Amino acid sequence: MFEDHLFHLFGLGIEDWMEENEVIAEFVSWSERVILDDDQTGHRDSLEINYEEAEIAVNFLLLHGEGNLMIALDSAKIVEISEGFPKTLMQQLIEMASTPLTKHQFLSDKQIGELE
Repeated sequence: MFEDHLFHLFGLGIEDWMEENEVIAEFVSWSERVILDDDQTGHRDSLEINYEEAEIAVNFLLLHGEGNLMIALDSAKIVEISEGFPKTLMQQLIEMASTPLTKHQFLSDKQIGELE
């Protein structure tokens, strides 16, 4: 089921690309809302809001490294990039995407510069 979202955004070639580049994908729930610590006032409300606003995201991880790139599937937003994720692989994903990938406001200026 989640794979369908991946195919919709990147096409059927995404599986071959992942195998060739030794990248794995995990599907996660992502929200820009921060969940407050258990002992903080508003913890319960923050959990509910996070749950209601969460999107399914794919987290691309290097099989033999520590880099990752996370993309929210419905909005096609790149929401997280680690420094260890190769720029060339990121560019390939951007080119493969059927919907133009956008940059999330949480990305640093450096990370945004890498996407342009």
